[in-house]
Amino acid sequence: MTDDQRSLHAASQRFARERLEPLLAKPPTPAAWEETVELAATLDLGTMILPARRGGLAVERHELSLVIEALAAGPLERAAELTLSAPALMTLRAHDALDLLPPRPVGDYFDGAIPLALTVPSTEAAVQWRLRQADTPGLTMQIDDLDRQRLILAHVAPSPVTCRCGRAITLGDLVLEQSNLEQIAAAPPLATIEQLDRNGTSPAQTWLTEVGLYLAALLTGAMQHSVTFALDYATSRLAFKKPLANHQLVATRLADMLIATHGAHLFLRHVTTTEPPAPTALVRQLIGHVAAESVDVNRELVQLCGGHGYVEGLPPAARFQSSHWFAWLLRQIDAALGRFPMSASSGTRAGACA
Repeated sequence: MTDDQRSLHAASQRFARERLEPLLAKPPTPAAWEETVELAATLDLGTMILPARRGGLAVERHELSLVIEALAAGPLERAAELTLSAPALMTLRAHDALDLLPPRPVGDYFDGAIPLALTVPSTEAAVQWRLRQADTPGLTMQIDDLDRQRLILAHVAPSPVTCRCGRAITLGDLVLEQSNLEQIAAAPPLATIEQLDRNGTSPAQTWLTEVGLYLAALLTGAMQHSVTFALDYATSRLAFKKPLANHQLVATRLADMLIATHGAHLFLRHVTTTEPPAPTALVRQLIGHVAAESVDVNRELVQLCGGHGYVEGLPPAARFQSSHWFAWLLRQIDAALGRFPMSASSGTRAGACA
């Protein structure tokens, strides 16, 4: 990494260690969370994403993924709450469509004032899943027709969620809800994005890719922090008068967790640094790999700690409550990207090789 990338990563790590990691042990009070959101604003994630002509830094996917990974030190839903608007801004930037957003300071999209919700097509016909901030008016980016490959920007009407069922799941202050296309069409769009990006990629494909890489970075970061906990736990916890890590079976389990986590991190870095943008097949391989490995690492950590009941009193338990939903969303994105068998850039390279 460059010096700038290391500095950006270090600042994100410090913030996550000081403000987000303690939330694994105890949820914050409203006042404490408000203070955390204000401190998160000093990272200026929105300005990082904005292009240089708007006074931003125009960070690439690689730099953004490093920040997202670092912020996954605490509960995943808290990291997502602070960064939920990132994929939408990255998509709008790629398609030169940032002017379609309401004229507000970019920080408003990250401090809870007007968050940009995530909407992902479901494997069920005519259904989409939306991850939004509860009881907060905001905006949503969504695909209104996979065949037409266009996006619409629309208002999200705040509505309290009272049930934990297959159609509405509460993740802290976030809600994962199911909606059908009729409900989506009922909200008049503020704008429609149809223009291809400079690589000939449609807005719908860019959106699914950005959301997929974002969720992959969240889960990869969670894996890294889980492995760090596992190594510390296995070193300090004794069994038969010696540390757990000194037992061969435990050492093997730790090695497997470490290899899986480091492999997922390197895979993510490879995909986010590929120029021109990585082909759809490679993105699908990444998100499928991260979804599977994150679940495996969680299972290994539970077994290391002695089983589910023993984990309940340990910090990683707060992460287990929501991480599988993010992995499940990755599976939905993988299926949706299957409608885009080849990106423009991969097609160009294939033609050149032929």
